[in-house]
Amino acid sequence: MHIFVLSTGGTIGSAAENGVISPEAGQEMTLLQMYRESYTDKVQFTVCRVCDILSENADDTFYELLISKLRAIPSGADGVIVLHGTDTLSYTAALCAMACGGACKVPVGFVSSAYVLSDARQNGVCNFRAAVRYIECGGAGFFVPYRNTDDSVQIHLATRVMEADAFSADFQSAKKQVLARVAADGTVQFLNAPDLPSRAQLSNVQETAGLQNLRFQKSVLPLKLYPNLDFSAILPNRESCAAVLLIGYHSGTAPVCALSAFAKRMQAQKIPLYLAPIPRAAALYESTRELLEIGVIPIFSRTAESALAKLKLAYNQTACPPEAFLQKESYFEEVT
Repeated sequence: MHIFVLSTGGTIGSAAENGVISPEAGQEMTLLQMYRESYTDKVQFTVCRVCDILSENADDTFYELLISKLRAIPSGADGVIVLHGTDTLSYTAALCAMACGGACKVPVGFVSSAYVLSDARQNGVCNFRAAVRYIECGGAGFFVPYRNTDDSVQIHLATRVMEADAFSADFQSAKKQVLARVAADGTVQFLNAPDLPSRAQLSNVQETAGLQNLRFQKSVLPLKLYPNLDFSAILPNRESCAAVLLIGYHSGTAPVCALSAFAKRMQAQKIPLYLAPIPRAAALYESTRELLEIGVIPIFSRTAESALAKLKLAYNQTACPPEAFLQKESYFEEVT
């Protein structure tokens, strides 16, 4: 078994000194040493340091670099583990899955830690172990292994996992549906949930045209909504912004009265305005229906992370118009 480890920094690649947590080169080797001290399997690891950043500083340059590294994984690899920070892990995992899901034919896990490795509360080694076991046991696709504070270790689909809770640092997936669970003894229980792709489906994703040599030259502006947001202070323009994503409330709603003038300004500048997440339902709320009537474009049944990733790719791929790309199912992102 040969696994490539791509180190990008994050808490799992950091150390704490004088009350400050900062990236520290070499922490990936500390992780492997701690793993070897706890487990005696015969997995061979090849380590590549991509960068040393805190994940809140992830930007399009980082995404381009990581995606290029994933696309260049040698054919002899059995799997890949990306060491990443918790803060933006769900965003990176969704984007990489959609951008590389058809190009990278081995399982790819995104592993993080809630605390630095020297802290007794860290779960980085456990999460790393879960990734290794998932790969060893025939797991497939782009995934996120994580041990929550209740000690449950879950394997999330990369396009369904949502941002970690601010206070517990726990991760959850949309509708709480996960690919697998990993027991304390390393046993992997594949759940075969009917609403999630099978291992065979995850292993046979086709390459999406237009994503080779990806460059994020056109930006998408995400706007997280909150009560009384002043849209008059938000001034995107066509030169710097290809599209705007409104991240609404859980039921797919947004303040239609406040948004009306903003939507007209975006239409005048020919900047598409999208809204997500919107659950598929027999009936929509009145406010949501009114938004669609004034030209807001719905993105149904995707997490905010997957909706943003889909838009970033749609406006930077080279194969078809963005509207056509958005109609494609790129990596099992639709929550049914």
